[in-house]
Amino acid sequence: MNKKRFTALLSLLLCLVLAFSLVGCSKDDGGDADKGGETPEVKDVYVNELTGVETEEPIKAARPLVVSIDNVGSAIPQSWLSKADMVYEFPVEASQTRLQSVFYGDMPSDFGPIRSTRPYFVDLAREYKAIFLAHGWSPEAKQYLQSDVVPYINAMNSDCDFYRVSHKESPHNSYLSFSEVERKINENGWWDEKQEIRPFAFLGEDEVAEGAAATYITVNYGAANCEYTYDADTKLYTRTIDGSAYVDGETNESITVSNILVQRVNSQVLDRKGRLSIDMCEGGAATLYTNGVAIEGTWTRASLDDRTIFTDSEGNEFKLAVGKTWVQVADQNTSVSYQ
Repeated sequence: MNKKRFTALLSLLLCLVLAFSLVGCSKDDGGDADKGGETPEVKDVYVNELTGVETEEPIKAARPLVVSIDNVGSAIPQSWLSKADMVYEFPVEASQTRLQSVFYGDMPSDFGPIRSTRPYFVDLAREYKAIFLAHGWSPEAKQYLQSDVVPYINAMNSDCDFYRVSHKESPHNSYLSFSEVERKINENGWWDEKQEIRPFAFLGEDEVAEGAAATYITVNYGAANCEYTYDADTKLYTRTIDGSAYVDGETNESITVSNILVQRVNSQVLDRKGRLSIDMCEGGAATLYTNGVAIEGTWTRASLDDRTIFTDSEGNEFKLAVGKTWVQVADQNTSVSYQ
């Protein structure tokens, strides 16, 4: 090898070494030469469609569970209502009410007291593409459920181990463990595919709800009454019954929520036992209570397999505060007021 060729080869090698050194320096400084630190890890953020709460892990449930919960006599206080993302209170016969708890982001160890279903409860389960849990059914609800409109577990025809607790009176004491529900879900593949749920709209961090002041709300169904009192410090409403504390039977802590939706409906008496019929697609007036104010509007629902849309007087979808919501489904016999 002559001297010129050797010199050229040596120059090329030096250039390559220099180039690799520069690349190494660029990689080591993490893309931030001023700080000299590593590139921060970017984590995925998942949002619960029903509460607006952000999590770093996706929700395990591929679809919600809707559970028919007793709301009469010794059924109160119920178990784990504080874990429900949403709770619907519906009028039923004898001016009483029944709760339909929507569990999605956080599943409790047990559900109860579980009670029988009505057709309009099943309509709610369809809205959320949910698995429906109940103990018993009206004749119309039985026929409706057995047409397979939603996956369901009912004590009347299920091999799941429903049980009765001793500290409550029958029929207000039926319970079912989540482990039994999960067994049935896995057996039937009900969580094999993620079900898309239309998310609610939520207020941003800097957004403020505007409306008439509403820090105390009363809802009177006749034989079932409740109130909500707003706390400006926590931005939560505390639920009471006839002025007395309304607590989770497992934690003994008061039930608090970020939003209250009043959904106005029309009911008709269906039979001699006073069971009701409610058209859950009829549409009507609606009121959102959030951040201490009341916002008037309407609700619509395109079909039983679509989610109900709540909008203000200008046609904009209600924006909820991030957190849990109770929906008071109020018929013509129910009075609602606020101050």
